[in-house]
Amino acid sequence: MPHRRNYSKPARRCFRQREKVRQKGLINITLLIFSALIVSACESEIRKAMMKQAIPVDYFEPFTELPSKFVQHSDRVYSFRLGMNRAMILKTNNGLVVFDCFNENFSKSLSDELKKHFPEHPVRWLVYSHNHLDHIRGGAHLSPKIVVGHNNINHLIQEWEHPLNKILPVTSPIDGDKSLKFGDQTVHFLYMPESHSTTLYGFYIESEDIVFAPDMMFVNAFPPFGLPDWYYPGYIRALDRLIELNAKIYIPSHFNEGDRRDLIHYRNMMVDFRKTVEREMSKINYEPDQGKKLRAIFDIVYPELQSKYGDWHGFDAMFIPHFAGQVGGTYLGY
Repeated sequence: MPHRRNYSKPARRCFRQREKVRQKGLINITLLIFSALIVSACESEIRKAMMKQAIPVDYFEPFTELPSKFVQHSDRVYSFRLGMNRAMILKTNNGLVVFDCFNENFSKSLSDELKKHFPEHPVRWLVYSHNHLDHIRGGAHLSPKIVVGHNNINHLIQEWEHPLNKILPVTSPIDGDKSLKFGDQTVHFLYMPESHSTTLYGFYIESEDIVFAPDMMFVNAFPPFGLPDWYYPGYIRALDRLIELNAKIYIPSHFNEGDRRDLIHYRNMMVDFRKTVEREMSKINYEPDQGKKLRAIFDIVYPELQSKYGDWHGFDAMFIPHFAGQVGGTYLGY
């Protein structure tokens, strides 16, 4: 049997104290590790929440999962929606006019649809509403004879050449307001400078009393990414100009269909958002130089607007980019 040593009472007391210290140290280390895991988990949840706001997965998906839709609006005017995108089609005695082609997949699908509905009417004209790439890719699938658009589009698209673009150049450039004949039909091209890009047009077919409002009408929905490339005063002027036409039918380029009342509601929401942010920014002398100040503004603006527009598509998904855009626009003047 092993020999058992006899220690004095002071020694045994010392050993017990050292053991308590050792156990306490182990407990502290365990607590530190557990705390680190909790913090890591919290940070993970925070990141998830931030990613949900920054890169939502419930904004585009409800529309990308829908089947395509071909709609006749009048004897001459039709629309085709695939995913979130919608083109307008005008039938003339000399072929079809397509307004915006969006991308390769959209153009291929639209071409098949047009051949089915109008086998004797090829696409003769392709019209670009503005230079943004998401509206003008893939047009070659429609085989148009003429491409109409603002005279600065060709220069702008040359700045963004890459294999996925495949953009047909404008062959019939225009500027300013124009009333153009397409076979036996006339389309009023309404130039919207300093609004959403420098090349934007709205379109009014007076004979059909129909407006096509590319990127200027979102029906109970917040535009994606805070509506990039826009100038607030000019954009509101553009919306007002379309509203003043008082047309029978308004066709948006994205998401759900609607009417003039929906355009008015959208216009008022955009104004309300800006004015609400401006009101709170005025309280800090329009100087967003501290994060705490912006957080305080956010805590006021968000619930106020949520009470009015919380049921709109994309309110939460796109609130952060819209809020940042409105703060930046108020501060910098755009």
